[in-house]
Amino acid sequence: MPIDKIGQHLDYCLAQGARVLDIEGVRLLHWQDGEHTVSHLFQLAKDKGFYSTSTMIPAADYAAWKELKVPADVLWVSIMGIADCSLLEDLQEASLYMVINSQNYQELPAVLTFVQQHPAIRQIAFNFHTPFAGSEQLALSKEQRKEVIEQLIAYKRKGHRIMNSVSGLKNMLTLHFKRHCWICNFIYCDGRRSPQCIDNMSSGICEQCGFSMAGEMNAVFNMKPDTILAGIELKIEK
Repeated sequence: MPIDKIGQHLDYCLAQGARVLDIEGVRLLHWQDGEHTVSHLFQLAKDKGFYSTSTMIPAADYAAWKELKVPADVLWVSIMGIADCSLLEDLQEASLYMVINSQNYQELPAVLTFVQQHPAIRQIAFNFHTPFAGSEQLALSKEQRKEVIEQLIAYKRKGHRIMNSVSGLKNMLTLHFKRHCWICNFIYCDGRRSPQCIDNMSSGICEQCGFSMAGEMNAVFNMKPDTILAGIELKIEK
């Protein structure tokens, strides 16, 4: 998407009241429009008035990202498991993100130990694999999801730096909660806008949601103190 089109979408989001911007892409670091690089995207957002900007990059891109000095306020580094942690020994002031699936869920203790022992990692956030068409085999079974969530709650209560709140995790255990995803403005790579993260709301995928932010937003709407505190701490760290 060209930078002028991106600028139009940023104006739209601001008009909707948005002040926090998250820009994501599998290889965002390699985006370019003429002389404009990813650094220009975040500077444009700042110039337009966004209070906070954030993004997520794969662990393999961290070294190049650090060298480029992109002016994003909050950086999340995505890992697939403990093997990716070996790329992050020199990590500086960033948070980690991991999607837990049927192939990596047993690595959770090792990942959490790495996070706890690394002084520059602010925290780690977890999603669960959402079984979109063609990837159903990666989804956790109900028993596995229960095991993982109980494990995360236990680690968090021991003081591990896990962003997910206990209330949000409990929501993700049952998935019996009202969705408030409309609070976000979703803009897809092809320029389409949506009040939710998927196009087909009748597909049944929401009943198998793995996006933990859905559970966190519900907890905020229900005034859960631990979730509100987690959000405040995230802003303070900015």
